[in-house]
Amino acid sequence: MKKLLHSVWAFVFCGVLLSCKSTLDKRIEQSLYFADYNRVALDSVLSHYERGSLKHKAACFLIANMPYYFSYSSPLIDSMRCLEKTFAARKYFTEEELDKWKSFDYSTCEKVYDSYQISADLLIENIDWAFKAWEERSWSKNYSFEDFCEYILPYRVGSEPLEKWRKAYYERYSPVLDSLYQGTDVVEAAQHMILYLRKEGFAHNRVFRYPNLGAMFLLENRAGYCREACDIASYVMRALGIPVAMDNYVISPCYRLRHFWSALIDTTGKAIPFNYPDRKMVSRTEYDNRRRGKVYRTCFGIQPEKIGGIYRDKDVPALFRNPFMRDVTQEYFGENEVGFEVSEDSAKYAYLSIYNEQKYTPIDISVIKKGKARFRNVEDSLVYYPTVKHGDEMLPAGYPFLLKNGKQTYFVPDMDARMEVTLQRKYPLLQTFFKTVVGVKIEGANRQDFKDAKLLYEVKEMPEINYNSVMLNNVGSYRYIRYRAPERWFIETAEIMLYEGEERVRPVDMFVENSLDSVYERKLWDMFDDDWVSYYISRERGAQAIFDLGGRKSINRIVYIPRNDDNYVHPGDVYELYYHGGTENWKFIGRKQADTTFITFGNVPAGAMLWLRDITRGQEERAFYYKDGKQVFP
Repeated sequence: MKKLLHSVWAFVFCGVLLSCKSTLDKRIEQSLYFADYNRVALDSVLSHYERGSLKHKAACFLIANMPYYFSYSSPLIDSMRCLEKTFAARKYFTEEELDKWKSFDYSTCEKVYDSYQISADLLIENIDWAFKAWEERSWSKNYSFEDFCEYILPYRVGSEPLEKWRKAYYERYSPVLDSLYQGTDVVEAAQHMILYLRKEGFAHNRVFRYPNLGAMFLLENRAGYCREACDIASYVMRALGIPVAMDNYVISPCYRLRHFWSALIDTTGKAIPFNYPDRKMVSRTEYDNRRRGKVYRTCFGIQPEKIGGIYRDKDVPALFRNPFMRDVTQEYFGENEVGFEVSEDSAKYAYLSIYNEQKYTPIDISVIKKGKARFRNVEDSLVYYPTVKHGDEMLPAGYPFLLKNGKQTYFVPDMDARMEVTLQRKYPLLQTFFKTVVGVKIEGANRQDFKDAKLLYEVKEMPEINYNSVMLNNVGSYRYIRYRAPERWFIETAEIMLYEGEERVRPVDMFVENSLDSVYERKLWDMFDDDWVSYYISRERGAQAIFDLGGRKSINRIVYIPRNDDNYVHPGDVYELYYHGGTENWKFIGRKQADTTFITFGNVPAGAMLWLRDITRGQEERAFYYKDGKQVFP
């Protein structure tokens, strides 16, 4: 019961803390009061350092912000860490593991607040080793003490267990950095460490949800999703006196999921984004091409309110009530401003939103003044949706607009000008693996050693769509089919369909030539599971997959589907098309079943934002506009 009351008091405390315009000393006193019986430990940390010294100020910064921070505690979380450790070693989950843990929700586990459990030894060691690393690096003179507190000093990065991690990371990686780089450029230093971390490897997966895994776990087990990669970078870089932050977007203009990445804070104050498992270089001039819309930084210290009283307004979406989120979009895209008129008189706030997965997700907030809302610093060349909030629902407050070179162009449907549209996709093409099939040879044989092999088909050009049907000229009777990747590519194939006449032929057995890897052997069946998203990828380049048909078959047609996202128009699926009607939301145009790899709708109002829904299956859908006979996904 006492723990429950403490948890409730933590949120009450947050509101009091943020509402009062107190000095740092008053905030610290409130924090000490919140710590209850653990106040002795925090008091001893403050007494350990000379009052007024930088280390004392650092201790004050950590303690003043501490009441918000906690770890999740549960034996189930410990089991989940063991599972991730296993994954880091073998690189896959079993079906039993997937079934057992897919519904696990760590957010229901007990929260243990730092203020109640943190030790004086942990805080003192963290502060001392943070200063040691900072004072050893020549670039530190180009940063402020405030930068040090935010980007070097914090003893945690998220909701991981409390641990003494800093000394262990310093002792492991400081000799590495000293051996690789002796200069004064923080970007060069970070680049050397990123290349080193890449060599240590990272097993990427986003199958399960779990809290931050923790510094000591990640020191030896490199596994997780983009957040864990950021955590590793934060632990390593901060232990070496290299200032880094974790930036993110809450919803992507182009992708389905939220994304986190590391940001090196340059001596100029500019953020240099990187994600060490994915990108080899960290550069002052070259960024990845991921679209972001708005960028927020997770800070350790409480940030000023963007709008007065917003932290305590429960009607405002959680993103804007988070006191540790800082809008850093300007560091990425510079300064600009967009605005729109709002006819909704009863609303206090307007929101700039992204439309994704059949809902509007706000990425910025503004007070409505005299029927207008204005927003500062957003990414150019994207489509945004004006919205207002009614109850728990976000609703459109006008037509979407494209921001291009600082100019807002609205998508207002012209009901007097109708057109016909031919559509191939329901989601933007973010990455294509189609090039990996160029040079693929499909052969038939009746000997397992393929000494009597006949070439049935060779892919000579990169396909434009995922579903590729080939009628064979060299029809013969074969027991074995061989799928040969060119020397420069891996096999990366989602589906192979073999036909004898109109009848589908499936192998009775299959294997990869000269491979003894049983894990990869099992994955071969993904090419025959009728799931266009699952795929087989070979371990070696130039691999050869052999399919045993169990007897001679006269194969006259082959369908090959490269690794893809299956967001092309799928034959047999039923689709609905909508246009955006401003405050009237999405308006229905028509419904059709696709009989090929494209679908055509008529009676479409010109100039409108459109949305193609696959009501048969799938989740990834994104609005687009139609220009010069093509879909444009901004």
